[in-house]
Amino acid sequence: MIREYKFPMLEKVIFGIGSLAKVNDELDRLGKNRALILTGNSLATKTDLVQKLETLLGDRWAGTNSGIRQHVPSQTVTAAAEQAREINADSIIAFGGGSPIDAAKIVALELLEDGQPQEAMPQIAISTTLSAGEFTPFAGITDEDSRVKGLRTDPRIVPKTVILDPEVTLPTPKQLWTATGMKAMDHAVEAIWSVNPQPVTDVLAMAAIRKLHRYLPVSIREPENLDARGECQVAAWLSIFGLMNVGVRLSHIFGHQIGARWDVPHGITSCITIPHCMRFLAPQTLDQQVMIAEAFGLQTDGRKPEDVAAEAADTVEAFIKSLDVPTRLRDVGAKEDELPIVAEEVHKESAIWHSQQGGQESLLGLLRQMW
Repeated sequence: MIREYKFPMLEKVIFGIGSLAKVNDELDRLGKNRALILTGNSLATKTDLVQKLETLLGDRWAGTNSGIRQHVPSQTVTAAAEQAREINADSIIAFGGGSPIDAAKIVALELLEDGQPQEAMPQIAISTTLSAGEFTPFAGITDEDSRVKGLRTDPRIVPKTVILDPEVTLPTPKQLWTATGMKAMDHAVEAIWSVNPQPVTDVLAMAAIRKLHRYLPVSIREPENLDARGECQVAAWLSIFGLMNVGVRLSHIFGHQIGARWDVPHGITSCITIPHCMRFLAPQTLDQQVMIAEAFGLQTDGRKPEDVAAEAADTVEAFIKSLDVPTRLRDVGAKEDELPIVAEEVHKESAIWHSQQGGQESLLGLLRQMW
């Protein structure tokens, strides 16, 4: 069987303590002089990080938009694109978590002329969480009226440069850091049990699980431990390395629609969905769940795959509960009478990924288990 592995158009990852200082070098390399910073209100008003970046950019700073919100409401993208036009920006710096990073991608996409193959406005992504969206050509955007999250994708909107500096993650709230760490874990799990597995992705996803299992709890217990934070950043990178090749299977699709419907952060949705999806998919993914178990350090030799998969799900569930995060839909503001709507949207989105897992009724049953 002939298979293909596509590499993203990402050009460089700069990682390690103090790597934020390299942002001007990257603008020089890209030949850009008017950068628009896209970020969220919390990072802009509750920390000095945005001001520090503006000062660091000097004359290259063209403006800042701090209106990006969770799940990327479409009106915030429209406003950011208009600002980019008004200030004649030639580059975008996404600074924050997954929402500013997704917003920057969609702004870059909207600024392209329809039907033209030219290069999108270059982006530099500086991540403060472990969501890892900076490594993909995908971006989510939410319709405010329907509360349904849609997916945009274009290989041209991958950031040119990703900067992973553990120092800029220090103000990240504990629950956000923890939850996005579990989102990275979700990336790795979904990669391993993908319907389109790849050997490169399998190896990197297992390494990501091992690192997160070891270093995420350390980074939570010792929030000033920059080495542990840096290891978690690398794990997030490894977890999503092959997403554009293997796609997602189920947990992420639930997360997209749960998040958009009830305004639940993506990382929290992963904390809720992963164990249930592991048990639901076990009959079709026994070999892959043995790999997940091995990455968690469980004994697998000489055991029935069904027993290993069951222990793996229990182990992941216990790991999540040890992190002090919500684990039920009822705990995050979800409305029980809206579960059928979410099941319908999950069923629709699964068709985009060519990974429909059972009918709408079985998906609704799974949501009721999560409830």
